[in-house]
Amino acid sequence: MRFAAIVAVTFCVMEFVSYLAHRYIYHGFLWVFHKSHHSRREGIFEWNDVFPVFFSTIAIGLMYRGATDPGGADLLAAAIGVSAYGIVYFFIHDLYVHRRARWMRLRIPFLRRLKQAHAIHHREGGEPYGLLLFSNREKVAREKVDEDDVV
Repeated sequence: MRFAAIVAVTFCVMEFVSYLAHRYIYHGFLWVFHKSHHSRREGIFEWNDVFPVFFSTIAIGLMYRGATDPGGADLLAAAIGVSAYGIVYFFIHDLYVHRRARWMRLRIPFLRRLKQAHAIHHREGGEPYGLLLFSNREKVAREKVDEDDVV
């Protein structure tokens, strides 16, 4: 029960970590990498892809440490929570929102709102910086945003 709770809490905390990193780091001193994400992609990869590679390397290291240390169950659970968030983020943000998987056409209202909110972020460069919780609902409802308007 404790293991599952740590996984779930870590997953939820990652939305706030993601928001803060996106707002203050990606749109701050690491804009040099992130700006590629706000431009049309030429090819499969963009400079912004260094972030998931970096964070997944850390998560894998934490998983290894948690799995090999006899007292590392909590660390392993946290690493699984971080990784689960990363997987959800990848599927929603990269494959669905940015259409890296062109075949992925979901008609789920919540996901469509997220896609529209992200289009606003790309168009204006400001809020919302989060993915799951910070969807800027009022602005999405007020403005008719084409969900295919995301770069």
